Amino acid sequence: MARRSLGQNKWYSAITIIGLAMALTVVLIIGLYINNELSFDRFNQKADRIYRVNSDISFSLQGLQTAAAPTPLGATLKRDIPEVEEAVRLGIYQSCLVRSTRENIREQAVLLADSTLFNVFTLPVLAGNPKMALAQPNSVIITERMAKKYFGTAKALNKVLIFNNQESKQVSAITKDIPVRSHFQVDFILPLWETKNAKVDKGGNHIFNTYILLRPGTNPRAVEAKFETILQTYMDPALRRFFNTSLAEARKKGNYFRYSLMPLTDIHLHSTRAGELTPNGSIEYVYIFTGIGLFILLIAVVNFINLTTARSIKRAREIGVRKVLGSNRKGLISQFLSESVLIAFISMLGALVMVLALLPLFNTLTAESLSISELLNIPSAIGLLSFTALIGIMAGIYPAFYLSSFQPATAIKGILGSLPNGQNLRSSLVVFQFAMSVLLIIGTLLINQQMHFIQRKNLGFEKEQILILKTTEVPDHQLRTFKEIALQNSKVKAATISSFLPVTSKRSGDYWYPQGQTDQKYSVIMQEWEVDDDYLATYKMKLLQGRYFIKGQVTDSARVVINKSAAKQLGYKQPVGKTIHKQGGEQLTIIGVVKDFHYESLRTKIEPLCFMLDTDIVAGRNSDALSLRLETEDMVSLLSALESKWKKISPGQPFEYSFLNESFDDMYRTEHRVQVLFTVFTTIAILISCLGLFGLATFTAEQRTKEIGVRKVLGASVASIVTLLSRDFLKPVLYAILIASPIAWYMMNRWLEDFSYRINIEWWVFVLAAGLAVGIALITVSFQSIKAALMNPVRSLKSD
Repeated sequence: MARRSLGQNKWYSAITIIGLAMALTVVLIIGLYINNELSFDRFNQKADRIYRVNSDISFSLQGLQTAAAPTPLGATLKRDIPEVEEAVRLGIYQSCLVRSTRENIREQAVLLADSTLFNVFTLPVLAGNPKMALAQPNSVIITERMAKKYFGTAKALNKVLIFNNQESKQVSAITKDIPVRSHFQVDFILPLWETKNAKVDKGGNHIFNTYILLRPGTNPRAVEAKFETILQTYMDPALRRFFNTSLAEARKKGNYFRYSLMPLTDIHLHSTRAGELTPNGSIEYVYIFTGIGLFILLIAVVNFINLTTARSIKRAREIGVRKVLGSNRKGLISQFLSESVLIAFISMLGALVMVLALLPLFNTLTAESLSISELLNIPSAIGLLSFTALIGIMAGIYPAFYLSSFQPATAIKGILGSLPNGQNLRSSLVVFQFAMSVLLIIGTLLINQQMHFIQRKNLGFEKEQILILKTTEVPDHQLRTFKEIALQNSKVKAATISSFLPVTSKRSGDYWYPQGQTDQKYSVIMQEWEVDDDYLATYKMKLLQGRYFIKGQVTDSARVVINKSAAKQLGYKQPVGKTIHKQGGEQLTIIGVVKDFHYESLRTKIEPLCFMLDTDIVAGRNSDALSLRLETEDMVSLLSALESKWKKISPGQPFEYSFLNESFDDMYRTEHRVQVLFTVFTTIAILISCLGLFGLATFTAEQRTKEIGVRKVLGASVASIVTLLSRDFLKPVLYAILIASPIAWYMMNRWLEDFSYRINIEWWVFVLAAGLAVGIALITVSFQSIKAALMNPVRSLKSD
């Protein structure tokens, strides 16, 4: 019966199925994404007992939220708190060159770890002794994939890898590849205890991420309650020793030192602290895309309800006849629900086909690795079947009760005007549909506007055509030689050797005091950038006061150039000639002030920074990168020429480069993805809304055929009839705009609050969104309105 009914109403069925299939496609893809985001780190067998120690510090009224903890804290917690079963520290190791033969390969996924790593995290070992793997000097743990990459086999235990052309490390264990859904990715693990930082036994040094494993049944809040004792025992003496103050005195001045436990499974979505091992996701975007999926699904369900109730005049006689022949209301409700459930299952099949086709594109846009196979296991299949049935029931329950309520006499005659609230309900549902669409349109416009603002913002330096060469492992004389040879090329306008770039990266800083001050309340946390004497010219930064470092002037090593934010926080209006110093005696003279420039994402406020002339860098040592400012229209030829020179000067070293503007774009990779996805999902929402509106316009035109014929006989023009028919649909759209605009303003204002530098939400955005919504609605209904208005009145007035 249900299948025959759908066959008799092919046009209506097609509109409903297409709209619902599109919505379910979005829901399934978003569902896969959300499941992926929520499953991070759950592969660890002890995940429910693993916590990271987070640090929240305010010193000199300057706050720091970091994922790192004091260097000795893990061992201290294990020793002093019985509920802590184990502790392990993880640290980021710089990218390095690795080789097993003559060819060097740069590897990024390198971590430092304590030997207790395997006692906390679930990293299956294929070969080697996990208890001793990180206890041996000059050892390295590698994954199965790296073993095959460097040795052609997973049986690589005790084989040797050369790091940075000088350090021989023996493979002490081989693990399975780290699951993708981990908040840290690693291919090589080195012993943390071998590093210089591991030997620092200061409570104030926050270098490594510390994880603890609690004993079964332990309440993490009870463990946190004991942190105050740890602070009094260890932090207080450190403050007295290095800052001449006590913990109590520091707190009286508004400072604080707080340590808290974050569940391992919360890190990926709930942590954006300094010192993260890898960039994390955002629970905010999980909420946003969940909302979008629900909006789009509800729009499709509204389509179903609207089209079904609008078609009531077509099915009235069928219902009346069936009731006269003895059908009861329960039987009719069952039939209508079976029809809607059948539509839902057909739509779901179509959605699965579309997901299969579109998932690779989604993975490309989002850099994810989602697979439809996650929907094909037995639990997921049961859930999918239940969800589909639920959607069918949700979509069909109101139409089923509505249609089955028709009285036989009025239904057979087709007199349904007396049925209450049918038109009002449809109008309300159209308002809901377009309110959701307008909300998404405004969101898309503002996201695009903010991203355009980011691209056009004056950063305080020029990022275009700056080539960055990785040079960490290049000997000093080779690096200086290459810089001089590169500058001989007329297309290379400037070059600088440095360890710091004006994009997000790992940095260092310390407390500095203004001239004559020693009280910690006057201290300023300042970034310390060790650069050479060509840095400012290469990046075209603006000098506001004083001068920059002069080539060959040795005394400049005792001088410093600060940014405007540093001058402001130090309290200097005329900083040139003034000095700054650290606790312990190091003192530098300020010789210049540069205009503030953005070296982090625009989400972050510009903080105090100073340039120091590093004599090691001037000599070509201890640098991470060589920056070249280029000016050419033939980049391929220039890169080829530079690579040829590089290989002659530094044979065996890979010619690895990137462009600064690409690194800049990487800082906003998440926002770019949201921008694209928001645009795609908004387009789908509008298409589904338009499908429903088009179907309603079709049925309305059919229902009012005789009225249109009478109006034409009485002299009504085509334009007046089109206006009459279109007006009924524009009113709900206008109401939708009024409802959606304040909601969109609130939601997007919350999103923009994450940016320290942002656009203002202007009135014209809402006018443009309103114009787009009205225009889309007019285009959608105008075809049927014009078709009805042009119909021959003689045909219109013929009786059925």
